[in-house]
Amino acid sequence: MRVLVTGGAGYIGSHLVVALLGAGHDVVVLDNLVTGYAEAVVRAQELGGRPVRFVHGDVGDASAVGDALDGVGAVLHLAAGKMVGQSMEIPEYYFRNNLAGMAVLLEGMVAAGVRSIVYSSSAAVYGGQDVVPIPETAPRRPDSPYGMTKAHGEDLLDWMASRRGWSAISLRYFNPVGAHASGRIGEAFESAQSLVPRALMALRGGPILRVFGDAHPTPDGTCQRDYIHIDDLTRAHLVALRAIEAPGHVVYNVGTGRPHSVREVIASCGRVVGRPVPFVDAPPRPGDPAVSLADPSKMARELGYRAERSLDDMVASAWRWLEQNLDGYPK
Repeated sequence: MRVLVTGGAGYIGSHLVVALLGAGHDVVVLDNLVTGYAEAVVRAQELGGRPVRFVHGDVGDASAVGDALDGVGAVLHLAAGKMVGQSMEIPEYYFRNNLAGMAVLLEGMVAAGVRSIVYSSSAAVYGGQDVVPIPETAPRRPDSPYGMTKAHGEDLLDWMASRRGWSAISLRYFNPVGAHASGRIGEAFESAQSLVPRALMALRGGPILRVFGDAHPTPDGTCQRDYIHIDDLTRAHLVALRAIEAPGHVVYNVGTGRPHSVREVIASCGRVVGRPVPFVDAPPRPGDPAVSLADPSKMARELGYRAERSLDDMVASAWRWLEQNLDGYPK
């Protein structure tokens, strides 16, 4: 099947392109290269062993969307702004990019007769929760414009499933970490805001890592999160793609269900690299939940999917990528 990956030049998207090619799909990538990298698509093609059709354009551009959808049977929609902090500072960008852009994509899919979509949602739709692990039935109460746009994206798919008979799956990611085993594609470390890239950059002589809060109600006082290897995450997309047959919209958490604290992640980085991570304690950030942990049992029960990789696996692959690509991708 020919599959369109919006945002296919980004971190998750480029890994997904490799997985799709390996599964025998023809792939079209639509990306405006604002946060993605053309080089990531080039390397993904090499790793996948087959060419990719690349459309340089924005998901909010109806002409580019129409071009990218030619001959496509299903869409994997990843193109979106994804930085929580940035969304608090410039929410209007997230409204336009994540919501208006998605509306243009959906309109283009109607015109092209494409009725199947896997949507990149986020654990950010949950916000702070009183009960963990968090099941898909938990109330959505996002506490950032980013999380709000992801929740409303799910709402759009509810309507397309009920009014247009579409088949849709939304994957609520928790915390992707790591890189392809080849070390050829990975996360752009210079712009990464998440813990593992910042810890590894500190080990490379970058800014010292700041640990935000050491008095949370957790075993070691630092926040706990659910981390998932990028390879497990891309495999979840392939499982979802195979499952979008009957009309309707289904939501799944994608995580491990295993919590790891900030100090545990720091220890893993030190183990993998062979020296301690330099860090300092800092005040807690407002709004940071003490624990964010997926209940992944629904996807395991209904689709037979389970994440497999360990935290050390995630860190080791990220370190390999960093060591081989100190300057990241050329723009």
